[in-house]
Amino acid sequence: MGVAQAGIVFRPTTEIADLKRFVSELLDDRYEEIPHPNVREFDIRHAGDVMVQDFGGAVFICSDALAWKHLEDQSSDLGSLHQRLGSPAAFMIFCNYGSGGSYGYALVENGLRRRSRLQTTGVARLPPLLEHGQPTSIEQRWLSAKWYLEEDDCPPEERQRVFYLENPRVEVAEYFLTQQMLSDILMDQYGVCPWDTTTEPIYHFFRVRSNIPDAETEPTSEKLPRSEAVELSSKQRRPWWKFFRTR
Repeated sequence: MGVAQAGIVFRPTTEIADLKRFVSELLDDRYEEIPHPNVREFDIRHAGDVMVQDFGGAVFICSDALAWKHLEDQSSDLGSLHQRLGSPAAFMIFCNYGSGGSYGYALVENGLRRRSRLQTTGVARLPPLLEHGQPTSIEQRWLSAKWYLEEDDCPPEERQRVFYLENPRVEVAEYFLTQQMLSDILMDQYGVCPWDTTTEPIYHFFRVRSNIPDAETEPTSEKLPRSEAVELSSKQRRPWWKFFRTR
């Protein structure tokens, strides 16, 4: 298994005063904030589960429903999404699905798709690589990098290229090239890569109201013991979506 995170990152033009309302309007449904869930209860790949991370103004709204449709359909209309986000000058759609081998991003400026790239493994309806627009300078650094064929026991035609940069030496197998460029772009534009940082963001978790049993009542200690949430916070454990890595 690997990292499973996808969604949108942007810098709000104004403070988000009511985050629950913002998420509900963004996803066009009624959402409720829930206590910090555990790995068995929450997955942003499931319809109705949303995680928000605030890294000092860089806000990640993580939901497969927000991201995937705009990555696989490179002609999708981003205008309404841009408006619901508050019309930021730029935002980025991304996915990092290590367990399935799907990595991608779309760079949006003033509501228009400027560049996107999606790499998938074994998705029947999609080619292994989808691209739109010209590569950015960060991408071009990797796409034009030197490479060598990995040493392996497999037939030569099945060997992967390994791209590398010098000073410092960084090597990336072709399979992980889009993932690497995604991380580099996040660092360059937003100052953080959420699955590769020691910085602790502010977390919020939301679930669509129709998926919450007894939504009219407050969550009880049986559903999520307070001690569990305190323990997770006090020990600053690695977030559950970063437990498993593919490399």
